[in-house]
Amino acid sequence: MMAKAQQVFPWAEELRVPEVPVRSESTAGSTDQSLPPTSTANGSAPAEQVIGQFDEGASGPPVSVPLPAAVAAGVFGLDVTGPIEPDAEQIAALVSEHANELIALLGEAEALREAICTGTDPRTGRAYRDSGTTLKAAERNTAELRRVERSYSDALAAFEEGFGVDATQALDEWVRAEVAGGTHKRGGYDPGHPWHYYTAGDNAPPLPFDQIPPCEDAGRWLERDLPKNPAKRVAKMRKLLEREEQQLAADRQRYEEIIARGAEALSRYDREIAYGGNDELARASSLALKYNHIRLGLGRIAWLRQRVSSQGEFAQ
Repeated sequence: MMAKAQQVFPWAEELRVPEVPVRSESTAGSTDQSLPPTSTANGSAPAEQVIGQFDEGASGPPVSVPLPAAVAAGVFGLDVTGPIEPDAEQIAALVSEHANELIALLGEAEALREAICTGTDPRTGRAYRDSGTTLKAAERNTAELRRVERSYSDALAAFEEGFGVDATQALDEWVRAEVAGGTHKRGGYDPGHPWHYYTAGDNAPPLPFDQIPPCEDAGRWLERDLPKNPAKRVAKMRKLLEREEQQLAADRQRYEEIIARGAEALSRYDREIAYGGNDELARASSLALKYNHIRLGLGRIAWLRQRVSSQGEFAQ
């Protein structure tokens, strides 16, 4: 029976070898950067050997020994002699390439979250022309954010197939620290970021609804969609305010439901497809997304209330 081919990485075609050093905790301070053997003294293969755990001071991603079972299954490719067992330099190249892909996905996700919160175009950072366009863009950006997060989870799952759970966690931590600015510490994620709630991140409890601060810039694009006539302007703001208050009430109900029930409050699609069966990540991401929606709604309502109050006499 032919071994299955790995679909995410084209490792079977060619193993490129860039100049990427392999870090090893066991060889710290030594010039020997070779990988430890993939089998024990009695010939039995270890389940997993991690030679490069997450290290805040390291300059490159952690590198691990491939799982013997993954090598035997042809995950790293096949040639005329059988399964390919990559050497130290080839492993370093593969991990570096995969880390770059993860960094790009995580950066894209960060830009989309910021765009959802501020009502701006993630490509340019500029506000949209009117509130209708802003709402449609928020829906589009939310769908795109889920796609990017799903791609990130899929990429980690593919890496785990070849290198195991510990190595995948080490790489994930390194990538997130790189995107956050190169410092890995708890307490570093905003409540609008999924890893604020994730056990591998801050593992923080969600803020109560009445402690969520409004997004200060949330109302700035509403100005462009309001009539110039003072009376019509106030009438339009009142309608918008009523709609935003209704939406905020719905967002609050959903947010508190997720806090109370966790992943059980989510749809089957979210749990099994969007987040690949990772209930913890599904809960964390849903909390972060709803937190951003609430911040946005609070900011819009504050902006509208202030202007309705100051201009209300024109509508009498």
